[in-house]
Amino acid sequence: MSTEKLKRTQAQLEKALIALKQMIDKPMQEDRSNIDACIQRFEFSVELFWKFLRRVLEGKGLLVLYPKEVIREAYAGGLIDNEALWLGMLQDRNLTSHSYNEELADEIFEHIPAYYQAMWQVLLKGLK
Repeated sequence: MSTEKLKRTQAQLEKALIALKQMIDKPMQEDRSNIDACIQRFEFSVELFWKFLRRVLEGKGLLVLYPKEVIREAYAGGLIDNEALWLGMLQDRNLTSHSYNEELADEIFEHIPAYYQAMWQVLLKGLK
């Protein structure tokens, strides 16, 4: 992947994470709409992020196709810290995208700030 294309992808991720942070910081709404919106932005951010990591790994000569593989290889290669957190992030993303359960949504909503921090830290490291 070209450096220019990787920078564009990184810029997209930054915008997605900024949008996610806006929902994290938004005061709780009586109708819970901020939780739903936050989870949607979380799902989008995770999807962009694992694909971004996959492209970084491809640039290093590693061909990995599936999100869990990407996370494991990214961890092994030092691109991310705390493999368990990132695998939990993928699991939460998968749980939220297949059905809606208010109790589960609340639980995952509580995890999102830590996930956001992990993603933001990786972007700040400036993967190359």
